[in-house]
Amino acid sequence: MSKSIFNKQSIILFFVLGLAIIASVTILTYMNIKDQQSDHEFIQDTYVRNALLDNIYSNITEAETSRRGYFLSSDPQFITSIKESRLLTDSLLKTFRSKSFGSNTLLAYCDTLKPLVLQRFDVINESIEILDSKGNNSKFHKNTYDKAKILQSDIKNTISKMKREEQLSLVRQREKADMSLDFTLYILIGGVTISGLIFIGLFALLLKRSGQSFESENQEITREELEQIVKERTAEISQINHKLYGKVNELQVMEEALKQSAEHYRKLFEQMHDAIVIFSPDDEIVIEVNRRACDLYGLKREEFIGLSMRSISKNIPQNTENIKTTVEKGYFHNFQSVHYKKDSTEMLMEINASVFMFKGKPVILSINRDITDRILKVSL
Repeated sequence: MSKSIFNKQSIILFFVLGLAIIASVTILTYMNIKDQQSDHEFIQDTYVRNALLDNIYSNITEAETSRRGYFLSSDPQFITSIKESRLLTDSLLKTFRSKSFGSNTLLAYCDTLKPLVLQRFDVINESIEILDSKGNNSKFHKNTYDKAKILQSDIKNTISKMKREEQLSLVRQREKADMSLDFTLYILIGGVTISGLIFIGLFALLLKRSGQSFESENQEITREELEQIVKERTAEISQINHKLYGKVNELQVMEEALKQSAEHYRKLFEQMHDAIVIFSPDDEIVIEVNRRACDLYGLKREEFIGLSMRSISKNIPQNTENIKTTVEKGYFHNFQSVHYKKDSTEMLMEINASVFMFKGKPVILSINRDITDRILKVSL
């Protein structure tokens, strides 16, 4: 009789242990998938914030170029350009801040950057007012020149610190995501293996027990009792399966949310005012471009992707040196390069480049702005 009790307890123990492991694996896997979704969103936001910082700096530079153009020509179109740059920069700063919630470090940097940017535009306007009232004598402009130089340096340094912080955060987040993925795989493999062994042992025990003949009325487990136990445990397994199906549905919803998030960032990427080209620093092959890049260079997307940056660059040695500088520093702001359109027309490009990770490999995101017309106006 004691042996019968032992066998009954063993069967129950096997079932409970197996179900507990399945439930634990399900919960831990679900939690890790949620973490991976969060990691994905963080990485996407990092790319967007880097592009926003490059655009902020480009707009400040464009406003300064327009100020110089106004000094040379007194063309009111340059004043309009400065106002537009300021409005766009204000909008970019707000967008950057809205995408920085959750990072106290980035929010603090944002609070530092915004007043510097506003002061920089105020100095540009002050310089124009002095020009209109007192003329172009350098002695009237020395103070604004000095302030502009200091502010420009402070802005550049602040943006560089922000991008370094973004790069470090991206590396940490990718390491965390890789560890989370490995942990999920270990849980699944280990859980499935242990559960399989338990249920194999249980099945063997049931076969052994069902093959025994019971002669005593005092036996603890009869065939009818065994069938009842199996029915009860089968019902429990069905309930667990139902919960698992529910988790699968939740995962499908999460997958759809990830797709929508990717579509959102894709739209933002496509709607950027400047041309964006993503390419490998190793072989300089273009990996991705936005719609503005296709329009600017006169190339279809399928023509652009796979193209070498050397084929659209006039000064190849200088272009190679610029890529080397970008890789070494992690970024390279506000440099100029001559590029070719599809019809071989030359364009003077103002470029802001940054390094980031794409599909596990370092790539360069290059934000290119055609300043050919602006330079021609200034020269006239």
